[in-house]
Amino acid sequence: MKSPNFFSEKVENPSFLPMAKAFQIIIFRYCRGRKIPLTLQPNYKTLKEKIMRDKKNKHFTWKKYHRWFGLILSVFMLVFCVSGIILNHRQLFADCDVSRSILPPAYHIQNFNNGVIKGSIRIDGHADLASAGGIKASDDSVLAYGYGGIWLTDAKMKSWKNFNKGLPKNVDGRNIRNMVQTKNGEIWCAATMDVYRFNGKEWRRFPLPDNHERIADIALTKDSTSLIAMTRSAVYEISGKKTDAVNEKTDAANEKTDAISEKTNVTRKIIGQPEGFIPKVTLFKTVWNLHSGAFFGLTGRLVVDAIAIVLIILSITGIILFILPYRIRRQKRLQAREKMQKLGKQMVFNAKWHNKLGYTTIILTLWLAITGMCLRPPLMIPLAMNKTTEKVKDGNVWHDKLRAIRWDAAEGNWLVSTSEGFLRVDEHFLHQPTLLNKEKAPKVSPMGVTVFESDGKGGWLVGSFSGMFRWYPEKNLIVDYFTGKQNIEKSMIPISNHLVSGYSRDFFDGKEVVFDYSKGASLGETASTPELLSATPMSLWNVALELHVGRCYSPLLGPLSDLFVFISGLLITLVLLSGYIILHRRKKKKKSPKLPQKSL
Repeated sequence: MKSPNFFSEKVENPSFLPMAKAFQIIIFRYCRGRKIPLTLQPNYKTLKEKIMRDKKNKHFTWKKYHRWFGLILSVFMLVFCVSGIILNHRQLFADCDVSRSILPPAYHIQNFNNGVIKGSIRIDGHADLASAGGIKASDDSVLAYGYGGIWLTDAKMKSWKNFNKGLPKNVDGRNIRNMVQTKNGEIWCAATMDVYRFNGKEWRRFPLPDNHERIADIALTKDSTSLIAMTRSAVYEISGKKTDAVNEKTDAANEKTDAISEKTNVTRKIIGQPEGFIPKVTLFKTVWNLHSGAFFGLTGRLVVDAIAIVLIILSITGIILFILPYRIRRQKRLQAREKMQKLGKQMVFNAKWHNKLGYTTIILTLWLAITGMCLRPPLMIPLAMNKTTEKVKDGNVWHDKLRAIRWDAAEGNWLVSTSEGFLRVDEHFLHQPTLLNKEKAPKVSPMGVTVFESDGKGGWLVGSFSGMFRWYPEKNLIVDYFTGKQNIEKSMIPISNHLVSGYSRDFFDGKEVVFDYSKGASLGETASTPELLSATPMSLWNVALELHVGRCYSPLLGPLSDLFVFISGLLITLVLLSGYIILHRRKKKKKSPKLPQKSL
């Protein structure tokens, strides 16, 4: 028989509390004298305290926040952490590719989209291609290049052949930035990490001395007999002639570097500091370096990797701690005592490490979560607009700032695109450069220019994810390529409706073809993409980037996908803080002396 509970009624008027206490004592003595079973409520100092505590229990507690939000976010936390580790070590995962067939439709190659074609050069049946694996060039042969390699095609874009022999097998190493053909017929290309020259049979790597950076661009010199290779911090002047005898010796030795380097002059040069230019870095880049750990070098990256592993452990143990109580209750109903004990030990083990790791690393995990959510809208916008003075590395004010370079025949100097705007530099990079007014230059996406073409008369075609413009520097005139409007005001939004990823005038009798990253080629109608190109995989590093920044969720979330990282960062911060508060209160409660319980 269930014992009666005489003390569950709430007292609304506090003035009756002494009377209620006296009544409680009388009832207790009466029941004890007649041996009536009685269930007492906890010994509250006042019934008012009990009322307040009942009201509090009706609301969500920190534990419930931590439990339910943590369960939902644990899956995304695993994705963030694993993808972050991959992004931190690009070279380590360079050989890993992912088939586009398992990715959302937005990542499939259709109508030459997703940057598969960036540009092209017409080779006019050059003799060096005659022995390239049986491939024969015709008078209308075109070499098209972009993300994933180089292909030999015709001016009608009908016939496509693989032209990647000698280039890295992985797609990340075959991401071609630019391709040029010298006056004497040599074909060169700039890939992600190296410069390559075609020797008539295959591509050969051309090593740049003391270079450990990504390649930004490659361009022909004034007379088109030599070339300039640009990294993100310096330029290399490459000049000289090839010797077939040396090439034969190199083939016999089975070398992967081009023997032309032994007979070629390579000079590394640093672009000087323009007058009045103070090197600055955006707060966005500073926070980015803090988030990745690059701010502290390799040690910092490894520390961030360790924090990511801690978050992975917290996510896995959190999921286990959510599931185990249900399994234990199920075994209890089945009266399986041994399984209950085994599950109980697992519960204790996971709870121990979940609590210990989460409590001791709270500062580091919060650092990673907060800096991460600052790198996406809306917080990234004010961070990108504010700059601080940068510490110059090795006297090079353009460290990690160079993006593209072209010879300006009309002005007789180099036009260089940087993250700080456009520069004019003399032919041999000896004198002080001139930094052009950023307000009088076309808008360029933070990801850099994707189209940089000269008309030979002082005009330029400049394209990026911010759109494409015809630019006439001497006239201070900027014309939108798509609308024809002049000198339009620059929007604060870094991307436009036209995500220009490439451009060519080598197809269809000189017709201008613009390649949009999302929509593909501007051919009037959807072009049939050859299977050779559509089968191009995606590098694991790029897949990790799409997952890490939340762009892969755009088919589900639409425009809200831009806020996915920010919202996730806020909720992850809440989960981490709630876990810390729960444990801190628990530890504080254990340390506080226990008050003796009063009995009636």
